[in-house]
Amino acid sequence: MNREKNYIYTERLILRRFSESDFENYYDILNQEEVSKWLGSGKRKSKEDVKNIMTSFQSDWDKNNYGVWAVIKKENNRLIGHCGLKHLKDIQEIELLYAFDPKFWGNGYAAESARAVIKFAQDELKFKRLVAVVYPNNNRSCNVIEKLGFKYKGERELFGVNLFYYELELDLTV
Repeated sequence: MNREKNYIYTERLILRRFSESDFENYYDILNQEEVSKWLGSGKRKSKEDVKNIMTSFQSDWDKNNYGVWAVIKKENNRLIGHCGLKHLKDIQEIELLYAFDPKFWGNGYAAESARAVIKFAQDELKFKRLVAVVYPNNNRSCNVIEKLGFKYKGERELFGVNLFYYELELDLTV
């Protein structure tokens, strides 16, 4: 992983902050039922929802100096999803989250981008722990989260739904 201010580069991906020019492509991703059903309340995202999500991501960066990145495929500079960190107010934890266009599922992009975000959280932010929440029937995401080293801790209600709750202890000695 290579890092410049506001950018993280992995083998195949660029993680950068969202820009206004990402809106249409990002809306196209989040408006798909097979994506939105796994996010937050599980409801399909309207254009207004996506604007609010992007505004929230920007606000997080401005306030916390961390947030959610746009994930760009290096080979064609295409927005394929998001990955990053979000403060969950309800439980006072930092969540690792991601979502990708289904056209790119199964290629390891979620794990590749998440590993880079975890390293950022550990090395730059000195976080001791991250959490992840996953819909119980989202087997693909459960597999990614477990492959990243997160440990299943049970179910929790968040966003009005019961979700699998995972924790990852970060090693600050490295």
